[in-house]
Amino acid sequence: MTEALVVIPARWKSSRFPGKAIVPLLGIPMIVRVWRQVKQAGRVSRILLATDDDRIGNVGREYGMEVTMTSDDCKTGTDRVAEVAEKFDADIFVNVQGDEPLIDPAGIDAIIEAHEKFARRGIEVTNAYVPENVLEFEDESVHAYLTKTLDECVLGLSRHPIPFFFKKEIVRNAHVGMYAFSRDALIQFPRLPQGPIEKAESIEMLRYLENGIRVGCIPIYGGSKTVDYPEDVPEVERILEETDISETEGEGL
Repeated sequence: MTEALVVIPARWKSSRFPGKAIVPLLGIPMIVRVWRQVKQAGRVSRILLATDDDRIGNVGREYGMEVTMTSDDCKTGTDRVAEVAEKFDADIFVNVQGDEPLIDPAGIDAIIEAHEKFARRGIEVTNAYVPENVLEFEDESVHAYLTKTLDECVLGLSRHPIPFFFKKEIVRNAHVGMYAFSRDALIQFPRLPQGPIEKAESIEMLRYLENGIRVGCIPIYGGSKTVDYPEDVPEVERILEETDISETEGEGL
């Protein structure tokens, strides 16, 4: 059976929301809620919390998470996951961002399965997206957009709404911060030069695209709401209350 290792990267010094990894969401630290969602996925073999800050690591350990400490100079979450790949082995590494407390466990299983299929095509990186009927010029609930090729690979990523509706309206896809990699592709990531578009947009998968590396993509249909700013917290708590996600959900891997 394929060994799939999920890494949840978390840092303290978020420019938009410092310390958000352990912000309480209905009394449970956000990073713990992410972990509990991941634990419900059927294809996951192991879960690691990767952080550079003892405050985050200690919270993880308190709730029973397996924690690995990483350096504090990682530019992105994927750089942090790549550092983990230097120390651990697995067939597939999945980066589940630590600010996705509503990530759907079925989506995690789906990206693992999709990555196996992409790998048979020689494509070693897979990204997730949510198809959204975003007809307005700008939707504040979507923090990044993904366009795709006809053979289900990523064509472009942007904070700006893409594609532009010039002649007709089409479904825009909301980019999701969940990625699957082969170990080799992941270890390669921090060695690739950051291009000008990645630096401008601050979307890490652009590093592969700017260096001519294809990235597969799949739609997921479960709940996803990224906590980027303090004002996102009440909305996530409202969703948690409506979906009735219990405090003991997902115990045991």
